[in-house]
Amino acid sequence: MKQSRRAGLALTFLFLLLLSGCSVETAPSAADARRALCQALSSLRESAAGLSQIDANTGVAQLRDMRAGVGRWVEAARRANTVLQFQQITEMVNAYDAFSSAVDGLNPDQRVGAAAGLQASAAQILTALNQAYSAARCGQ
Repeated sequence: MKQSRRAGLALTFLFLLLLSGCSVETAPSAADARRALCQALSSLRESAAGLSQIDANTGVAQLRDMRAGVGRWVEAARRANTVLQFQQITEMVNAYDAFSSAVDGLNPDQRVGAAAGLQASAAQILTALNQAYSAARCGQ
């Protein structure tokens, strides 16, 4: 419940931030965009923690649930990045898209099994996320 409320607040903030960028006079500041991006990346870190636990016994339905939670925050980070234009965010979004495509190709009633590259694809998301977090200087 706490995660849902935080997600709603962050997405609302990002939406308002993007709406305010419609004119030059009200363009969001880089500091506001960075704050929104860091909030999205922090929430994404929490959501993506399960990706490192994917193994042959992980159910595809469970994997799709994980992907949905992660996808919400990847999209929030992508939107916040429209102001900042960090290449690392773009790379993270691309890693997520590749992972998502691989998940789409799996039968939802089965386990992951030996799905080629799925664990490596999930690891790429986590690596790109850590690089994006560092590039945005979110821990500072």
